Amino acid sequence: MKRVEKEPAKRLENQPEKKRMKKPAKIALIALLALLVLGGSVFGYIHSKLRLIDYDDGKPDTEQTGQDGDKTRQAEKEQIQRIIDGDDPDVQAQQEDMEEAVQELEVVSWTPPMSEMEILHDDNVINILLIGTDERSDGFSSSARGDSIMILSLNKATGSAKLVSLERAIGVPILSGQYQGQWDWLTHTFAYGGADLMLREVRECFRVDVERYIRVNFNTFRQGIEAIGGVDITISQAEADYLNRELNATGYFAGTNHMSGWGALSYARCREIDSDWTRIQRQRTVIQAAINATRGLSVGELDNLLNSVLPLVRTNLTEGEILSLLTLAPRFQGVTLSQRTIPASGTYGGMRGMGGRYLYAPDFDANAKILRDFLYG
Repeated sequence: MKRVEKEPAKRLENQPEKKRMKKPAKIALIALLALLVLGGSVFGYIHSKLRLIDYDDGKPDTEQTGQDGDKTRQAEKEQIQRIIDGDDPDVQAQQEDMEEAVQELEVVSWTPPMSEMEILHDDNVINILLIGTDERSDGFSSSARGDSIMILSLNKATGSAKLVSLERAIGVPILSGQYQGQWDWLTHTFAYGGADLMLREVRECFRVDVERYIRVNFNTFRQGIEAIGGVDITISQAEADYLNRELNATGYFAGTNHMSGWGALSYARCREIDSDWTRIQRQRTVIQAAINATRGLSVGELDNLLNSVLPLVRTNLTEGEILSLLTLAPRFQGVTLSQRTIPASGTYGGMRGMGGRYLYAPDFDANAKILRDFLYG
């Protein structure tokens, strides 16, 4: 019997043929959607962290209103007056140290001339003024002193990072405000005009391109060290004895010690056993130790660090600038900092300023050249 084969049914005219997506295209589409979702999540996470930061232009707060605002302004005026008069305990201690230090220097009766050097700008170099103010609370005060003053310099082209300490007793002319024209310690300019004035002092006295600042205080410092699980620092016997005495402890020894937040803070502020010049070297040592400690942090530990520290940070960097810096972060992870102190040895004498205080009288031109060579060389 002959098999009869049926003709396939004819497609109706103008009826579109059903197309099936090829498997590779389908996988690519799913991957693209996943990336978009992930990208949105990452952006949301980063934005949520950036919102924790205290953004501020660095100028003194003059907009507080009402009775509380009046009380705050009055308290800050009284604190500034204590700084000027030398009645603040920390100012008194520093003045005693300075009287002793300046005895070994030539004391000049004239004010050092400012450098006429142009301020050098390099698109590859980002300079940020790091200011550690002397509050012992979570909040910030307009009458605080800049207890620690450093320039962090990041070179995008080379991936190198440099850290320069500015001695807080450097004598500078007050460039604006109520005390304009008088000379005082660089540290006090923060109380006279906030981060905005201190930035201007550094730019104009040392001819360095720095427009941005990051401000922390003692509490931020301590909590940041705690959030990364402490730091490893090698100390001398004299430093160990100081820490045991200062912290009423017995566990510090000559050699490498693992320090908590309180230990690292006390180490960074120590000047009794030697000098303020060695003290600022210790501050840089702690920062390098903190960089080393973050190398092995897990995602959860990094999240805890950001949650702990960011609310205690104040800056005039914009969110966009911080995002730009975050994209560069992998280049600087675990970086070894090149370090130095300004003024350089042999480039300063002594002088008197406000309240009869002894100040370091720097050769501004010589130090501007040294600083420029270091940051941009």
